[in-house]
Amino acid sequence: MKQKVIIAGAGAGGADLITVRALNAVKTADLIIYAGSLVNPEILDNASANAEKLNSAAMSLDEVLEAIKTAHSQGKLVLRLHSGDPAMYGAISEQMNALDKFGIDYEMIPGVSSVFAAAAALKTELTMPGITQTVILTRREGRTPVPESENIAKLAANGASVAVFLSVADMPGLVADFISAGRSPETAVGIVYRASWPNQKIIRGTLADIAEKVKEYGIKREAMIIVGNAIKRTGEKSLLYDDTFAHGFRSDEKSARFAGSTAIFAITENGCEKAAEIAEGLPSPKIFAPERFADKCPKAATFAPKTLSAVIAENWNKFDAHIFIMATGIVVRKIAGLLDSKLTDPAVVVCDELGNHAISLVSGHIGGANRLAEDIAGITGGCAVITTATDINNLMAFDELARINKWRILNPKKIKALNSMLLEGKKIDLLIPKNIFTKHYENVRGISLVSETAKIAGDAAVVLDASSDTITIPTLALTSSSYVVGIGCRKNVSADEIQTAFSAALKTAGVDATEVTLLVSADVKKDEAGLLEFAKNQKLKLKFFSKETLNAVQTPNHSPRAMKEFGIASVCEAAALTASQNGELILEKQKYPKVTIAIAH
Repeated sequence: MKQKVIIAGAGAGGADLITVRALNAVKTADLIIYAGSLVNPEILDNASANAEKLNSAAMSLDEVLEAIKTAHSQGKLVLRLHSGDPAMYGAISEQMNALDKFGIDYEMIPGVSSVFAAAAALKTELTMPGITQTVILTRREGRTPVPESENIAKLAANGASVAVFLSVADMPGLVADFISAGRSPETAVGIVYRASWPNQKIIRGTLADIAEKVKEYGIKREAMIIVGNAIKRTGEKSLLYDDTFAHGFRSDEKSARFAGSTAIFAITENGCEKAAEIAEGLPSPKIFAPERFADKCPKAATFAPKTLSAVIAENWNKFDAHIFIMATGIVVRKIAGLLDSKLTDPAVVVCDELGNHAISLVSGHIGGANRLAEDIAGITGGCAVITTATDINNLMAFDELARINKWRILNPKKIKALNSMLLEGKKIDLLIPKNIFTKHYENVRGISLVSETAKIAGDAAVVLDASSDTITIPTLALTSSSYVVGIGCRKNVSADEIQTAFSAALKTAGVDATEVTLLVSADVKKDEAGLLEFAKNQKLKLKFFSKETLNAVQTPNHSPRAMKEFGIASVCEAAALTASQNGELILEKQKYPKVTIAIAH
């Protein structure tokens, strides 16, 4: 089989700036035609002992092409190794045109251009808010002409950063071009000679003095010139990492991002590629892919044909959310028998394999599917499809309000009625902190803020941390008290045995069962049937943590048995502290028959 030809960039000069892909080409090529002294000889040292090396500095184009054509006809792998990035002043178009004519297959491998090596040497960036968001890569006319419309005196008039190649030999003329374009003599200039090479030199100045400095240094070639005040780093701060700035991977409200664990299921080749893309933007993802597409998702857990339903069922309660890259109808049929309650069901989002739509299907508010759909759309550049009535009417649903403020809903059966009244504009009194009311409800029709239960007079109420026993109108009762219960248990423990220990621990701690928001344990217990049944009976989410995560937590009590069996120093205390909001144990490990319990908040 005949090999293809590779056209690659060796980078700006430093031997360690060549890309991994280009270095592999150096190591495997049978013939390397390299750009003379512009390619670091240390790079060529990586070639095989049998590789032929030709210095193209003294070769004509026809000679280079003939050498490529001959070697290719002999089944050899040919590497045409240019300096920097071959796409910039690499004179490769004529080479590729000839290879097309010869019917020879080839590929290009990019390299680190001298413009970027120079920026790194200057410790700067070429764009900066408030100065310029544009970079011009060009050269001054020399023996090789440039189009009249691309004369630097015309190009530089817009104030952008300008990176000038192959032009240091006539610095006075270049400076005159920039002054003619209207640039101030005080405009910053940075020049890097042989960027990233051991003998690299850096010159800083302005248009007023840079020509004289270049003359003093004796630099006549192999220098990158960067002109523009962006290199002074005196512009404005970027919005990219500002807490108030939102983009595809970060919302302007930190609480709006989905932070739980996600299982991503794909069934097609394109779906697996999209799953890998989505996983890169999520905090705790795990991909499940068919065995035949394992190469598309190297880190995925694979499943055999006709086992998808079983895999979904096995992992249903092990993740906070499930993302399906497939048709919505398939998903509906697969999960229908697994759904239990909107209070405990994991979030479910369906996405097409092109990433055009991310559909919030199950547990939009409490489970977070709406937020997750928006996150996925941000990653793929698609559209989040959210159908909950409050969201499409730009209203903060009361269960979503509770979720983002980490409040517990004590009577969740009232959620539907209160959200419906919110949509209808009914009079609803809120007994919640004023700042939260102002943020979400101040201008919402029918909503009023009250300071005590005695002032409630609307058609319904939402009450935080106050007794609502005497309120006769429909009331959604919330509490800011939130507790996490860590559970350790023996193998084959029953749900009833865990229930007995759970009730005893809550009584000891003085905690009501309605104040518990989460159950946690070690992931070695993720298949413990009694524990799973207990969580389902309690209608509480059950989350598991790895051995590494648990062992990183300092706890007051250790478990010799867990250490001996699983290598875990603490289960219930470490798990409770890991998941808690404040990181404080209110009940240290309590031992019961076959069960240990710890409570944190």
